[in-house]
Amino acid sequence: MEEMAELTHHSFVAYTLPSTGEVVPMLQIAPSKTDTERLLLVAPELGEVLAEIIHRVRNGRQTLPLVSAYDPYERTWGAPMPCLFQRQRGPEHHVISRAVIRRYLNDLLASSGLTDASNNPLVFTPHDFRRLFATDALRTGLPPHIAAKILGHADLGTTMGYAAVYPEDVISHHRAFIARRRALRPGEEYRDLTPEEWDLFLHHFELRKVALGVCTRDFGTPCAHEHSCVRCPQLRPDPGQEPRLAEIRDNLQARIAEARREGWLGEIAGLEATLAAAGQKLQAVKQIASRHGVTHLGMPDFRDSTGRASTTP
Repeated sequence: MEEMAELTHHSFVAYTLPSTGEVVPMLQIAPSKTDTERLLLVAPELGEVLAEIIHRVRNGRQTLPLVSAYDPYERTWGAPMPCLFQRQRGPEHHVISRAVIRRYLNDLLASSGLTDASNNPLVFTPHDFRRLFATDALRTGLPPHIAAKILGHADLGTTMGYAAVYPEDVISHHRAFIARRRALRPGEEYRDLTPEEWDLFLHHFELRKVALGVCTRDFGTPCAHEHSCVRCPQLRPDPGQEPRLAEIRDNLQARIAEARREGWLGEIAGLEATLAAAGQKLQAVKQIASRHGVTHLGMPDFRDSTGRASTTP
């Protein structure tokens, strides 16, 4: 929660992928528990949320209002910054305090009516979301030392402790992961990232961009549909590709009609499955377009005086 509350408009960094030249938005997280800054990839879903926050705080202005935040641990006031999590109270803007964030979360949970296994009202703390992320990342195959870097942990044991929310599932998955890794590389398992591993990690995100949108498969997992993206549930379609999807649908309908005329019964089942998937993707495109438009984060223009680089991870 501390790191989130300290996010500003200047936390956005534009990173250019060296192979494709594509500009990827990233968040530069200021250190809290450790003395190391880190960069986090801004996924499309996160980008939409942050863009909505920026739009609300701007409220028609060109820039975000500058506000000073009070650090209860250091007991000091910070310099005026374009903080993302601020609100207007009377004529002035103030940073949303951590107590208010906790209250917002509790109010949301209370209104949801969600309960735990004992039928008691569900209770979350902001810190629980780090545990949820770590658990989900390790269960879906993200190497533990990469998860530790993303979370900002200096000790891998801390990361594995975060994943103890579902101990049996996580421990069995992690043991299987360690067995596979040791079979491939018998050296010491827990270490810093090598440049080759970082390049492999970036390469995964370079391969996510496809003609119809973005492939959302997990890091380290192969394509399960032999690059037949129309039929793949991991494809997040791009609303701008709706004409292409409509063209694919029309082409499939024509091919099905031709197969029926020619008696190619072996072709029809596969074509109909692809046609149904194309219809689902078109429906998903309409839903995405109805919820929001283009995600614009309002990337600030980083001058030399800001001391931030946008060409290195």
